[in-house]
Amino acid sequence: MQVAARQLLDSSAKLLTIANEVGYESEAAFSRAFKRVVCMSPRDWRRRR
Repeated sequence: MQVAARQLLDSSAKLLTIANEVGYESEAAFSRAFKRVVCMSPRDWRRRR
């Protein structure tokens, strides 16, 4: 999840692309897992930039 968090901040890649790169087949599954670990949605995390 650290890799995904860094990619969200450092790139403009789509969430699905990042999800696939870190082993998730769907954006929804990635978003749920990310929120469980980080307590924030991937979109909200990215907005922190």
